[in-house]
Amino acid sequence: SNVRTTKVALAGLDREDLNTMISDSLCLYPRICRSLSDSVFDKTKGNPFFVLEFMQSLVERGLLQYNFRTKRWVWNEAAIRSEECMGNVLYLLSLKMKVLSENVRTSLKVMACFGSRTNESVIDSLSKSSEYSDIQDSLKIAIRDGFIVRGEKGNFKFVHDKVREAAYNLIPDMEKKKVC
Repeated sequence: SNVRTTKVALAGLDREDLNTMISDSLCLYPRICRSLSDSVFDKTKGNPFFVLEFMQSLVERGLLQYNFRTKRWVWNEAAIRSEECMGNVLYLLSLKMKVLSENVRTSLKVMACFGSRTNESVIDSLSKSSEYSDIQDSLKIAIRDGFIVRGEKGNFKFVHDKVREAAYNLIPDMEKKKVC
């Protein structure tokens, strides 16, 4: 078929743009955030999705926190620099997914078997079975937590291909052969 396509190349944030973004987010001068933004850039290579996940993980693990006494954000620079494999967004996502309820993780794994998006009719069919009767509620939680979005046509879609990959990786290899 002769479908016309346009290829768009998207680049990540450069060091300066990332420093500006972090500075704005933390309400600190860019010169104060430079060491943090350099560490974040080294770990994420400026990929906006990776940056967001990495920054959230720093807050969740207490490596970046708001100090109420000094009324500003502070971070543990040495600990952030020594982080292992943090450039790997799959690692960050798997950490986030491991704290989800079993029902939500199961729903994400099922969706991952269908690809990057799952039609509403498939979810409706699954919800009629006793095994997946709570899939609708679980997907609402997954939407709230930022793993999936509801599409225009009512379908469910992973927010990023790495989210789908992380959900798929939750499935043990022996199980993958049976279900996917």
